[in-house]
This record gives sequence, structure tokens and C-alpha cells, in this order.
Amino acid sequence: MDQSNYEIQEKILPAMWVAGVRMKGRYEECGRGFAHIGRALGRSICGIPFCLFYDGEFKENDADFAACMPVRKSCEAEGITVRELPGGRCVSLLYRGPYGGQGRAYEKLFAYIHRKNLHPLLPSREVYLKGPGMIFKGNPRNHLTEIQVMVE
Repeated sequence: MDQSNYEIQEKILPAMWVAGVRMKGRYEECGRGFAHIGRALGRSICGIPFCLFYDGEFKENDADFAACMPVRKSCEAEGITVRELPGGRCVSLLYRGPYGGQGRAYEKLFAYIHRKNLHPLLPSREVYLKGPGMIFKGNPRNHLTEIQVMVE
């Protein structure tokens, strides 16, 4: 699908409590982190899953990222860090398509950031608005991800 239809937005994100599992590896391994959070904190979860990416570039096998879910309040669980994720100004773009195909969307987003003389901050975020279900996997072309880059 032609990503040029997707509009870049600047917005302010609120701070929120998040439960996260920090990982090193391949991006597609984030599902293990989401499953761990879901099993341990199911009733405390109050939003949709997202990932925080701590690398400033694409990494094939040794990416540094955290699988996260918003939670209602501070809580504890083994292997999970619960903290307040700061809010702030961000630039975002909606990407429709399969996971792993976001390269052009990131290029468009960073071109905008540089054109506006903004300074990107890590970690960047991918919020998974629509993805595969637990039973029906759906069509990957219809997955919807909001890519968010915090800026100063």
C-alpha cells in the first residue's frame, strides 16, 4: 500500500505507567515479552501493546528493545519492570502493512524530523493498533502500527 497517504502528525503524549520486558535479539521475539506481561499482570493492563526501541538504527539480530503494555498503576512481577514512561512532544506516522516492512515509513518520518530541524530522542515507539489476533491471524497487509519518535 502506498504510504504517502499517511499524514505525519506532531502531538504531545501523556506520561503513563508501563510494564516492560527489556530484550536483546530479533524484533519478532517481542511476542514472548507481551505474553509474559499478559500472564503476570493481565488485570492491570489498560491499553494496547507497544515496543520501545533503544537503538538509533535497524539491527537484524541484536536489537535492544522492550515489549511494553500500559498498566493502571505501579505493580510488581518477576522479570518485568514497571515504571512511569515520560510523555512529551512526538512526531508520529501510521503504517499499514506487515511487521518488518516499516522501513519506508521510518524514512519518511525521519526526513520530516530533519526538515523541521527537530532532534529525535530514544527510545522510539511502535504502538500496535491492529495486528494478529490470538486465534485468527488476519491479513498482515491490514496491520496498523503507529510509529512515534519523541523529539526535543
